[in-house]
Amino acid sequence: MTNDERTALIAQGWRQGAIIHSFVDGDFTRHSHITIESGDIFLVISQTCDLINPDFDSEPFCEVLRISAMDSAPAAEYEAGKNSREIHFEVALNGRLHNFRARPHERFFVDRRLLQAQSPDDHFPENKIEVITAWLTKRFVRTAFPDKFDQRWKKRQKQIERVIKRLRLVSDIYIKITPFEEVADEINYVVEIHLLMDADHYDDPRLYEEYEGYKRDLETQFGRCTGIDLQVVELVSNADMTVRELQELRRWDYSYLSYRTPDEHVCPSNPV
Repeated sequence: MTNDERTALIAQGWRQGAIIHSFVDGDFTRHSHITIESGDIFLVISQTCDLINPDFDSEPFCEVLRISAMDSAPAAEYEAGKNSREIHFEVALNGRLHNFRARPHERFFVDRRLLQAQSPDDHFPENKIEVITAWLTKRFVRTAFPDKFDQRWKKRQKQIERVIKRLRLVSDIYIKITPFEEVADEINYVVEIHLLMDADHYDDPRLYEEYEGYKRDLETQFGRCTGIDLQVVELVSNADMTVRELQELRRWDYSYLSYRTPDEHVCPSNPV
């Protein structure tokens, strides 16, 4: 690919967040490992610089994610990247609102040369792309917690889940556990929980009061867990959370928290 071809790709509208539907054929899905359904659309998730790179040898492919339409509204537990195994979201395309879902394994590589003779059918808005790419990234950086800690809070799993699933506007749950290791039965884990909200929601007095109630419910349920010394549960605005604070906390993956069954495989906190 030459610099002229790179310029043409830019002019055609190729960038991260491009939507492909009209030219999905056998060539497009050659490297797919999933069964393609009629009506599927595909979201380009490759970073823009890679997508329009003039060196085809160094960047022969782009990566796409299948986006499937839903008849129902997004479910709270799958919004904003809370669940690592599925994401739901609402997007305005061509003046209409659409509900979509995506699963992380439903992505594959596409020969980048196929883009040269085509233009994308549309583009996702930047804020949706940020959520989706962050959701994919979290799968590789999420923390495995000590088994002993999991065993203790899971004794009140149903009660805690009922509260967690009401936290529709909480984008992330961050937790600090001391010590962060397996402990003897007589030693308590000292725990802090921070519920991160978008600043606009956090600053809304009505929403803040509602979520203060959920926070108190979470305090009550965790406070009843034997072997856990809960120090604080607090609502935090994403405008106030500092990098230093994030470095001291660990993100608690929503699907890991809410959907793992007791006998399902648990990632060790200190693999050998």
